[in-house]
Amino acid sequence: MKVALISDIHDRTNNLLAALCMAKRERCEHLLCMGDFVSLETFRLLIAEWDGPIDAVFGNNEYDRKSFLMMAQRAPKVELHGDVGSVDLDGKRIAMTHFPTQAMKLAESGKYDAVFFGHTHEAESFRLGACLMVNPGELQGRRRAGFAVYDTDDDSVRFRFL
Repeated sequence: MKVALISDIHDRTNNLLAALCMAKRERCEHLLCMGDFVSLETFRLLIAEWDGPIDAVFGNNEYDRKSFLMMAQRAPKVELHGDVGSVDLDGKRIAMTHFPTQAMKLAESGKYDAVFFGHTHEAESFRLGACLMVNPGELQGRRRAGFAVYDTDDDSVRFRFL
């Protein structure tokens, strides 16, 4: 299964739409977001434009968390986990958070096959023991706008830039 990984949108909806289009062409079936939508309008657009399931966590720029949670509750395909989330996808145990320090703790727990995070706006992938660690980079475009595609079949990640 291919999974789209996005983070740090910061209301750059043009980049979000471009990434979603590319993820659909890559045949991604699920989307994970590691936070920093910023506004409810961006979150609403993501929900409207992505047909498959969405799992997301908060970043450090969602100030009205209650409204985000209410919107997610009205969308059956969306699970907004709070600050840390975990999902089982295609036999892989995955954790997600916005912050790298929290991601390291999750990976060190030994409970996960992969841990995804954001916040630094830097696309990177490495292994901590057997755990795959991935920051998909940013959609904001402050550095280089892009996202990542995680493939559960071979536990690999590829970065895609806009």
